[in-house]
Amino acid sequence: MTKDLKCKVFLSSGKFVFDAIVANSFLTKLQGIMFKRQIPYPALLFVDSFWMHSFFCFVIFHIVFLDENFNVIKVFFNVKPNKILPPVWGAKYAIEFFDDNVQFKVGEKLVIENL
Repeated sequence: MTKDLKCKVFLSSGKFVFDAIVANSFLTKLQGIMFKRQIPYPALLFVDSFWMHSFFCFVIFHIVFLDENFNVIKVFFNVKPNKILPPVWGAKYAIEFFDDNVQFKVGEKLVIENL
């Protein structure tokens, strides 16, 4: 795996949401959180992603899909293992996150620093 890139995710209001690791290599994108029982980061950001599955994932997670302008276009909460999510047409980014207290709304704009 190449060196992990890190970014910060904010709401457009300026409120900090979480730090994220950027899936920046083929292997990182391919593996995601598969086969991991402990996730060592608060979130994982995928570039050029419009579809996800949870095969071989051992944790429940949430996922938010963003368009090219970082607007929230779809949110899936409590994705359980061994599920296939429907494609989210128009999505450019996907963020897998694990904090149950974070709530995103469709139409909300995010700011990603250091991407």
